[in-house]
Amino acid sequence: MLLISGLAFFSPVTTAAGFNYEALGWTPRDQLPPEHQERLPAFCRGDYLSPVITPLDSDRIEATADEGELVLNGGMTLSGNVEFQQKQQLLTSDEAFWEAESRRANFRGNVVVRTPDLTLSGDQADFDEAGGELNIRDSAYVIAERHLRGTAAAIQTPAEGRLELQQATLTFCEPGKNDWDIAASELTLDQDSGFGTAWHTRLRIREVPVFYIPYYRFPIDDRRLTGFLDPTIAIKGMGQAEDIQLPFYLNLAPNLDATITPHHVLDHGLLWENQLRHKTRLLGEGELNYGYLGTDEELEDERWLINYQQAGTFGSRWSHSWVYNRVSDEDYFSDMNPSAAVDRTTHLPSRAQINYKASQVSFTALAESFQTIDETIALVNRPYRRLPQATISLTPDTGDSWTFSQTLQTTRFARKSEETINGSTQTLSGFEALNGDRLLSDTAIAYPMTWPFGNLTPKAEYRYRSYRLYDEDVDSVDLAPDFGAARLSLDGTLVFEREFTALQQGYTQTLEPRLFYVHSPYVSGQNDVPGFDTKATSVTFSSLFSGDRFTGGDRLADLNQISAGVTTRFIRDDGLEQFRASAGRIWYFEDRRVTLNETETEFLGRATSSTLAEAEWNPMADWSVFSFIEWDPYQDYARQQRYGVRYGDDSNHMLSISSTEVNYRDSDSDVDYNTKQLDAGAFWALNDHWALFGRQLRDLKSYSDDEPQPEDQVLELLAGLEYQSCCWRAQFMYRETSPRSSGEFTTEKRFGWMLSIQLKGLTTLGSGTDQLLGESIYGYTRRRYHDF
Repeated sequence: MLLISGLAFFSPVTTAAGFNYEALGWTPRDQLPPEHQERLPAFCRGDYLSPVITPLDSDRIEATADEGELVLNGGMTLSGNVEFQQKQQLLTSDEAFWEAESRRANFRGNVVVRTPDLTLSGDQADFDEAGGELNIRDSAYVIAERHLRGTAAAIQTPAEGRLELQQATLTFCEPGKNDWDIAASELTLDQDSGFGTAWHTRLRIREVPVFYIPYYRFPIDDRRLTGFLDPTIAIKGMGQAEDIQLPFYLNLAPNLDATITPHHVLDHGLLWENQLRHKTRLLGEGELNYGYLGTDEELEDERWLINYQQAGTFGSRWSHSWVYNRVSDEDYFSDMNPSAAVDRTTHLPSRAQINYKASQVSFTALAESFQTIDETIALVNRPYRRLPQATISLTPDTGDSWTFSQTLQTTRFARKSEETINGSTQTLSGFEALNGDRLLSDTAIAYPMTWPFGNLTPKAEYRYRSYRLYDEDVDSVDLAPDFGAARLSLDGTLVFEREFTALQQGYTQTLEPRLFYVHSPYVSGQNDVPGFDTKATSVTFSSLFSGDRFTGGDRLADLNQISAGVTTRFIRDDGLEQFRASAGRIWYFEDRRVTLNETETEFLGRATSSTLAEAEWNPMADWSVFSFIEWDPYQDYARQQRYGVRYGDDSNHMLSISSTEVNYRDSDSDVDYNTKQLDAGAFWALNDHWALFGRQLRDLKSYSDDEPQPEDQVLELLAGLEYQSCCWRAQFMYRETSPRSSGEFTTEKRFGWMLSIQLKGLTTLGSGTDQLLGESIYGYTRRRYHDF
């Protein structure tokens, strides 16, 4: 054995003047292959190319040189373009001396060792064939695939797959650009075990030490390793450390690991977060997250969070998922900023689900409950638990164009009739206190027909509901109601096309009129059944053709209506849909009678729905202008309005501005705003290195005195800048938030500074700015940046 095998490594370090890195594979940008130049960022001056070595077909060692001289005892001196090769390992130098008896060799002058994965160089090298050990002095090394280089006073290879370095450095920075590196007095890289160790480790900026670790153990491949992870810190506006996290990772078993995170939160104290992850053959993947703060310094109360998630499969058809969420109070998420990926909606779900899916049948068993963390939501408006729900769906193959489906579902709905909310006890009685069991049956048969010029689908359905209500005696209410209704529909679309040329560009314009008629008779007695899982359908353009006014199973809407809409598209010859516009409304032939509650009667006697229209214009592939409006023709005002413009290209320029209004008007009053917000965000690369970013979410609504409201109109404000080079990236951000105030734990307006520094190829230090920008700026998650 001549050398070691290549190493797959991930960490960074410095460059030293005096080493010829071009001999180690460094290639200037203009000398790289064209396809390599295209994928290399503009701010990178070049890249490493792995050496191409024609392997020998055996373990023999071949040596060549310009001159050679035999000496006593079978030794040999070689000089001039000396090459030693064994398989895919090649050593070159100016001079070499071989001792036959000891099977040792000494190399001098421009020593370079090349393997497909690793390249080493130095002034001198000694090789012991018996032990397979190579020792190089005053050396440099490159791992081309990882863009990693470093130096060492000495490099030894005591065994295959193992490097031992003295006075070593590592960096991902380009030669001549030692912006940062890691230096260690002793460094060992063990490919077989998958980790490295370093003694007296220093993180250096421009070769100035800024951080010291006496002993550091780190992975060099994808295998997990116990140790500290990247710390994070967030700075408040007054310069205080608002949030400090120092996670410690435990590799407990091949299928089990844990992360323990001491998490200091300003004004609150030390929060302990724990995450336990597991994989099992029977239950799949699971994750337990737990956070605990014994006594909050500000609120003098115990605060905690628990979350468990699990999902897996049984064979090819069975699957399951489980989630459990509980939190001590509604402001836990905003105050503590937990690192776990926990559902943060108003109603935290706890759910267990088992699924079976075959080609013509599927089955689901579900149990679900919620914790409502918004203390302003009254008990009567909180969701029911489903304990349990079972659903079976059949879609038999008819062998022709007919389609058939049958769904059967049984559910038990329940919720508390008394609970303490926001310090006061709320009690439900009468109709509001009813719980119940529901049997649902939906049968449908359809015959879809499709032609090049359009489609037509006649469909017949029968929907049946049966209940058993309990927990409260209500006069004049049937506690065992059942009802059913047929629903007939006819859905048809025509597609007209014409080709034309405008501004020297070829287009295809489509005109797509659509009619959708649906009829279902009125069924009495439905208002005596609570809306267990039923809500009014959200108003969008597609809702014109949904064939119902409700989602969920507790209302069979009386329908005798026709929806009419038209869509036109302008499609360029290159496939870009440059413009699309749609408009439509529903015409009712009868007044509607089925409601969710007795107060929803305002629109039931209207002959038409609101007029809905949406449009999107793409002047270029990077630009999009969109709008949506719901116009009330009876009171002549816009019930909903959404407008916006978006831009995004391949050069890290992204911009979005949108306005959202949801309005209402009483019979004789002015228009009032339910929601009125302006959201503007941008990430804009100024050049290859610098970028600016920002976002503002502004609440423009006028609140009444007794209505919960933000501390400020600016709900969220972000502003910052980014710098990156080929070996590091930094983001500096100012953040301001104004969450709603309600309940026992209230949150004041917050502002702070966040700094994140990414040492490319190694780690990221500081706050999670990337995650925050991904949630705030449209298109940011698709941005392009270079890492190793």
